[in-house]
Amino acid sequence: MLISCDPGIKGALAFFNQHGCMGVHDMPVRAKPTAGKIKNEIDPVALQKLLRRNVPADEKGLVVMETLNAFMGSGEERHGSMASQASLAATKAVICTVCELSGFDMAFVSPREWQRFFGIKATPSETTKQQSLRLARSLFGMEYCPLQKHDGRADALLIGRYGQRHFT
Repeated sequence: MLISCDPGIKGALAFFNQHGCMGVHDMPVRAKPTAGKIKNEIDPVALQKLLRRNVPADEKGLVVMETLNAFMGSGEERHGSMASQASLAATKAVICTVCELSGFDMAFVSPREWQRFFGIKATPSETTKQQSLRLARSLFGMEYCPLQKHDGRADALLIGRYGQRHFT
């Protein structure tokens, strides 16, 4: 069983067996209990339940997750606030911890690596997210990503296809 993960609050998980994609699910989130800029966080209990519902207890699983890198810099060079960078690190830690405690092996792939595999590159007329959505719909059908906001699902599906080719 291969589980692909586009991490993040708007990310998703896709589940693959030897026959193909079994389903794709938005990342489970909950309201963050503390005040601040970041309003939501990954729900670790719901994430574990989602993994257990989709992977039979007697099967091993490999989670292929897109690597997350905070874009550090100073002043104008910084991409994202310190709060968003901390949230990104917390998201990665929660997902990895839940997956490992659930007995799944982990593999990581950079966005650049899996996007290059599919020929995805930003153009003046189409962002990488738009290209991912278009490509995932052509490979897997509209039912997995019916809305424009489902670019996280599209990324999870494509990461899964990349994982099938490179990790299994």
